[in-house]
Amino acid sequence: MEFLDFKEALFKKAKEEGLEKYEIYYITKESLEVKSYEVQVEGYALSDSKGLCFRALIDGNMGYSYTEKLDIEAIDILIKGVKDSAKFIKNEDQEFIYGGGSKYETVKAENESLKNLSAEEQIKMVLELEEKTKNYAKEVEKVAECAMETTSGSVTIINSEGLNVSRKYNTAYSYVAPVVLDGTEMVDGFNIVVSNNVLDYDIDKMAKESVEDALIKRGAKPVKSGNYRILLSNEMMAVMLKIFQSAFNSDKVQKGLSLLKGKEGETIASEIVNIVDNPLMNNGPCSTPFDDEGVETKFKYLVKDGVFQTLLYNLKTANKAGVKTTGNASKTSFSSAVEVAATNLYLESGNLNFEELVSLVNDGLYITSLEGTHAGANAVTGDFSLAASGRVIRNGVLCEAVNQITVAGNFFDVLKDIEAIGNDFKFYHSNTASSSVIIKGLAVAGE
Repeated sequence: MEFLDFKEALFKKAKEEGLEKYEIYYITKESLEVKSYEVQVEGYALSDSKGLCFRALIDGNMGYSYTEKLDIEAIDILIKGVKDSAKFIKNEDQEFIYGGGSKYETVKAENESLKNLSAEEQIKMVLELEEKTKNYAKEVEKVAECAMETTSGSVTIINSEGLNVSRKYNTAYSYVAPVVLDGTEMVDGFNIVVSNNVLDYDIDKMAKESVEDALIKRGAKPVKSGNYRILLSNEMMAVMLKIFQSAFNSDKVQKGLSLLKGKEGETIASEIVNIVDNPLMNNGPCSTPFDDEGVETKFKYLVKDGVFQTLLYNLKTANKAGVKTTGNASKTSFSSAVEVAATNLYLESGNLNFEELVSLVNDGLYITSLEGTHAGANAVTGDFSLAASGRVIRNGVLCEAVNQITVAGNFFDVLKDIEAIGNDFKFYHSNTASSSVIIKGLAVAGE
């Protein structure tokens, strides 16, 4: 059954069953992942999925049910599902079905260059990336991983209150991991690009940066323990934002799982720090004109000039706090309940290039890798102790490689201790991005 026909039949049945407020959340998703090894296609995974969530307000409780099949049999199952789940899911917080916004911004979330990229062209890009990486330097022993995944999809929300919105999006990422020989040991490098613009996938640049990342790690050893001035790479600052983004989540705050409760208007970071949630960013990986409740989205500062501005809210958490929603309702999948999440979350860039940052550090460490983020970081307290590697900075120059060290501190102290921000802005893996930053000092455990 076609989606619109299914929606009409489901809404008719819902009305006959006495449901008053109800909603459909429907997604389509298509992805293609290509992996190569020894300049041959090693993996080719094409997936095409659809899913529909039906929810309804019944006696003040929100009932959920979902299906991947749009047929007549699914309609009765969905109706029964929302009735049953509403009986068993009791929530003291008021739930909402949104009636629609007055204005939705135009957001570029679907890039034509990626939309027009054929499977053959994607395969060619991956094979070329591996080959150029392998041949970039004689020291390259092999390429351990090389892949590119492209994803396109749509989201449609229609409800009994008059809401009818839909959007399309696409995104992609590509990564390569060469291996070089360091004496008798292997050292790996890595480079990743996240963008829905095919022009951002510069094969020569990706090969060069991944191999050079491996080459500079040769001969790495720990430094002496102490407190070091730190240049944190753009990628690792993005990782820090990803780890601790839940601190800005209103649901976490209301559950006592964030230290930011009641701190709006307080200085929590250096005056040069601006942290943004920007769902209207052109070609951002999580750009959208509406959230997963259908609420219109907007650009917002979470931290402005070091001052904490706002948490992220959906309709339920905003009502509980007595404020307006920020348009940050989110569903991790079509079958999940509505939660709260950031969209494109990033630290605004400064105007210093990388060489200027290195010079400004003078003596310290350049950290390019952080490991153990799941076990070594506490998103509630902000404390972290993470295995790290990178390079020594001496007299304003990048020097020998460093590994087998641990950096420890607190995320909120890091925000206060940021002294300079670069202009090398980059998304890394998911929805967080940053430029490289200089941190006044972090405790380093080494020799």
